[in-house]
This record gives sequence, C-alpha cells and structure tokens, in this order.
Amino acid sequence: LGTPEGDKPRLFITSAIHAREYTTAELCTRFAEELVADYGRDADATWLLDEHEIHLMLHANPDGRKQAETGLSWRKNTNESYCGATSNDRGADLNRNFEFQWACCGGSSSDPCYLTYHGPSASSEPETQAVQDYARTIFPDQRDPALGAPAPGDATGVYIDIHSYSELVLWPWGFTGSPTGNSTALQTLGRKLAFFNGYEPDQAIGLYPTDGTTIDFAYGELGVAACLFELGTSFFQSCSVFESTILPDNMSSLLYAAKVVRTPYLTAAGPDVTGAAASVTVV
Repeated sequence: LGTPEGDKPRLFITSAIHAREYTTAELCTRFAEELVADYGRDADATWLLDEHEIHLMLHANPDGRKQAETGLSWRKNTNESYCGATSNDRGADLNRNFEFQWACCGGSSSDPCYLTYHGPSASSEPETQAVQDYARTIFPDQRDPALGAPAPGDATGVYIDIHSYSELVLWPWGFTGSPTGNSTALQTLGRKLAFFNGYEPDQAIGLYPTDGTTIDFAYGELGVAACLFELGTSFFQSCSVFESTILPDNMSSLLYAAKVVRTPYLTAAGPDVTGAAASVTVV
C-alpha cells in the first residue's frame, strides 16, 4: 500500500507464520481493505497512504496453512526433511528459525518432531529467509550489534508480527529477561498499542522463553521498533468473535502503529488525542 517514494516511513506487518492461527491473515487483509476503502474520504487513511508505506505479508507460511485447512492443528512449515516426509509432526517452527539469537537460550527445541523445532541451522527455511530479506530491503540497519546497545531515539519504522492466541502485546527480548537498549520506549509503544485493543502488554519473555523469533530479529538486527500481537482466545476462532471483538479492537491498534512509524520511540511517548468533539456555532 502506498507508493515507495523517498524517505516515507514504513510499517511492515507479517501474519500467519504459524499455520493454525486463522484470525491473523484475516485481520491483516481487513486492515488493507479498510485503508483502501477509506482513502480519499477519511483524513487518517488518506494521510497514511499518501505519506507512508505500509507493507503486508498476509501469509508467511502458505504451505502450513494448506495443511491447517484440512483440519489439522498445524503450526510449523511442511519441510519433509524433519520428522519424516509424511508425518503430521514434520517441519520447522518458523518463529524459532530466525537468525538473531537462534537456538541460544532454551527457547526452542532441537527435536525435529517437536512443535518448537528451530530447524537445523539459523534461517534454514525459505519462509524465514523471505521475511528477513524483505525486512532488510525496507528498513535500514539502525542499531549497533551489542545486545544492550540502543537504536537511536529517532530510529524509523515499525514491525508487527500477528499471532494468536492469548490477548497479548509483546516486545523484545523473548530470549532473556534483560532489557533492551530501548526498553522504556518499546514498553511505551507496546502499552499504547495495548490501550487500543485492550490486551495485556508485556516483554515477550513474560509469556515464555523464545529464541530465533521475528520481533527479536527485527529489533536486534535492524533496530526497528517491533511488537507481536497474540489475537483472541483460540487458534480456530469463531467468525462471530472475530467480527464483534477481534476486528474492531485491533483495527484501531494497527492504525495507531501506522501513525507513529516515522519516529516510534519518540512519538509513542507523547500525548495522544483519542477523542475530539466540536460544537456548531450559529452565526
């Protein structure tokens, strides 16, 4: 969405990296549809598409999704090299396969048949490589490699990875309880996003330890402000719950993420107008 042009700030959203998490791709698709439908008639949508780039990867694990659509609770990709070519436990967990802090800290499994199998090597899977390569084409590297080094306060760009379920907004790190160099700013951004969808905000390790993940890669490698959403209360969420709760709650959160992409570490810390009214004066 939007026209790549000059120094426009960028939002990158991935969804459905875990195949059974159905609501994620639908939310991302609806977000795109709403922006396009409102362009030219809504000030926010028009400004966002004129002055920003919004990049959406709707299905980061298409082969896995095809397996999930047969009724299986499929999480990983479908790589037949791991756990047997016909096994329903085959594949690698793509959200443990990213190269940053891959297999570092007990946040993934070395068992090819396990749900969180991290693959034989960092970014071994083509799906992981696709996300990493794409992120590197749209975001500059804005952070020193040292773990505790901060990205500059005016670093640009926001990355969001959408998952389900648990009603959470999470930020790096997932592999350690130590804070990042931008911990206060990431916490502020996460809490702002959670204000709109009503979810619980937390550092990613607060859910459970993870390593080789999307948001740790985006922040750790590139310094991009990164958060992960866990939507709803079920992998196979009912359509009625999606339409009545997940969609309206998270649409406003994604719109907020798009609005702060130019300087997310700074802008999220400022005041926001969440409601405005004007009375008509008769002259």
